[in-house]
Amino acid sequence: MFWLNVDKINNIWKLHRESCRHAKPQDTEFKGKKEMKRKGGWFKFSSIQEAYEFFKRNNEDAVWQPCKVCNPE
Repeated sequence: MFWLNVDKINNIWKLHRESCRHAKPQDTEFKGKKEMKRKGGWFKFSSIQEAYEFFKRNNEDAVWQPCKVCNPE
C-alpha cells in the first residue's frame, strides 16, 4: 500500500510506502485524509500506477516525487 501526500502550498505530490516513517496521514483543519482540503491531502492507493493516474487526472502541473527515504518504485 502507498500514501500520496498532496502538498498544495509547494505544488508537490509525494508518494510514500505505507511503512515509511514520513507517511503520517492525518485529518487536520487544512489537510485531509482521503479528501482534499485547502492545503492538500493524503490519499491511499494499492499501487504506484493507481497513485500516478490519480495525480495525472488531478494536477499534472504539479511535481510528482517519490519519497527518497522509502523509494516506492
